[in-house]
Amino acid sequence: MRVLVISAHEAFRQQVQAACLRFTETLVSLRLADTVGQGLELAHQIEAETVFLDLTRSLEAGLLAIEQLAQVKGRLVVASLDKIAPDVITRSIRAGAQEVLAQPVQDEEVHQILRKALRLQSEDGGPVRRLGRLIVTYSSKGGVGKTTVTVNTAHALVQALGPGHVALVDANTQAPNIAAMLDLRPEHWLRDAVAEFRRIDPEMLRGLMTVHPSGLEVLAHSSDNPLELDFQEDQLSKILLVAKGTYDYTLVDTFPILSSLNLAMMDLADHILLVTEAVVPAIRSARHNLQMLRQAGYGEKRITVVINRYTRFRGNVPPELVAETLDWPVEMVMPYDVHATIAANNGKTVLEAFPNQRLADSFRLLAARLSGDSTTLRGVETWLERGRRLLGRF
Repeated sequence: MRVLVISAHEAFRQQVQAACLRFTETLVSLRLADTVGQGLELAHQIEAETVFLDLTRSLEAGLLAIEQLAQVKGRLVVASLDKIAPDVITRSIRAGAQEVLAQPVQDEEVHQILRKALRLQSEDGGPVRRLGRLIVTYSSKGGVGKTTVTVNTAHALVQALGPGHVALVDANTQAPNIAAMLDLRPEHWLRDAVAEFRRIDPEMLRGLMTVHPSGLEVLAHSSDNPLELDFQEDQLSKILLVAKGTYDYTLVDTFPILSSLNLAMMDLADHILLVTEAVVPAIRSARHNLQMLRQAGYGEKRITVVINRYTRFRGNVPPELVAETLDWPVEMVMPYDVHATIAANNGKTVLEAFPNQRLADSFRLLAARLSGDSTTLRGVETWLERGRRLLGRF
């Protein structure tokens, strides 16, 4: 559920935010706006399904905003005041508000409103029916193979679902690598989508994509023309929301720092892959970031920890000790395989260049876990099948 809070008062924003983070009945993607003007623009960009509007500072401007916000079918608009009077309630409801929230905010009142919003979406279908899933890949330290995991997992999903169903977005605004890793020469880049973010729609987005031979559709970012200060969170958020409504799966590669931009993408994500290695600096960095994400309300169901390039040798940190140190379960362990480097140097995925390697099977397994669909495992051999195939060579 996409929730927007519009208020000039930080205390109100924090109270509603905390209540939303404690709501466990659905995934809440939360955005905040300081002013009515900013809130109206943001509500349009993210297609907010529930809007909390604080009328304390400017009642008349707030009532006009309620009229505009309530024009979207399926959207639940909530008016709030520090001192609620009967005439204000009447005017708010006449303007289009469906709920009135008293201040200071109580968790249970917010939760009741969110439950009502869920019922409205179930009855009306909501403003947009989004079936796609957004998966953000993040690492707390550079050089752990995050992009390799992102690209190959996307390819594994394409193998299961077919061309046209999976998108890959390079949102690593500082060190983009996807185009080079896939040996692509795009005609359009992420900057082109950003330039048109206000009017971008599924047809336009598909037109900006570069299609990989596998059928994976890629929105690459060029290091020759960085976005720098012109790049804003709302721009990428709009692009990702359109992608989510266009493709079954959209995978996003990010820059390894817990920035406001990355947090904005994580807020939209259905799932987050946190990639690390079984080495002390990477583990310490991952632990710090997981603590911050947990405080922000991200739980184990939303974040999957992936240990990449793992090999067992004396002195290496075993996965169970990594999990204990992180205080977070480790769901996937990707084996070290030199074929990953060979494939990347040749502009191919592991699944394309070395489909029979155990690492390729691991990417298929990760894709299956993310999709929750056993059909995603198509092409993964059992150990018995592999043994028979290898014996058949002799």
